[in-house]
Parts: sequence; structure tokens; C-alpha cells
Amino acid sequence: MSDNHDALRRLVGASWWFLFPCFALVVLRLAAERTCADPYDLLPGIASRPVWGGLIAVVYVASHLWLIGVYLLTASFSDSIFPRRSAFRSVWQTDYVKVLLMLIVFVVEYLPVTMWRLAGTALHCAR
Repeated sequence: MSDNHDALRRLVGASWWFLFPCFALVVLRLAAERTCADPYDLLPGIASRPVWGGLIAVVYVASHLWLIGVYLLTASFSDSIFPRRSAFRSVWQTDYVKVLLMLIVFVVEYLPVTMWRLAGTALHCAR
């Protein structure tokens, strides 16, 4: 591993501490909106304020860039465009759990709206 790659890996791992909690909160709030409110008018009270809307957008986009960075660094280290799970584990070592937790939040974020609406119906909170 080169020093530049290792420094980038440490930077990405350290940035997780800011991005993950913020992104997880946004995703949980969006999931609640999709489940119990209008799934296509997300966070109307918060996102209508430019400062909050901007901050949410920055966290959302930065989290996606974080995941892309994880993939690119892993692909670079493993010299493969399709790195195996073992490559992720090898590259990220102790930060591997961070990668997995972020992936779980992304799975929650990208579940189809239909799934959230079914959950809302089951919970008797869908409008």
C-alpha cells in the first residue's frame, strides 16, 4: 500500500464519524416519511427551509461520494474493477464495520416506496 492510498483510506475512515450519524438520521426520517406520510413529498417542513434543505443535501450527496470513494479505493488496492468482499475486508481492516454499517443504511434508503407503504399500512399510519 502506498502512503497516499493509506492516507486516503484513513481520511475516508475518519470522515465516517461525521457522515454516518447524519446520513443515518436523514435516512431514518425519510423512511418514516415514506411509511406514514406522503412518500413523494419528503420532509416538507424541514426541506422547505433553505439552510436545512442545503445541509440535508450536502450530507446526502457526501454520503454517496463516501461510498463511491470506498469502492474506488478498494478497486485501486485490489487492482480489480469488481473487488471481492475479501478485498474490502483486507483494505478496510478495522474500518470494515463502518463500510458495512453505511451499506446497511443505503439498503434502507433504496428500498422501494411500495415496501414502505406496505409497512405504513401494516402499522396503520399510512395516509
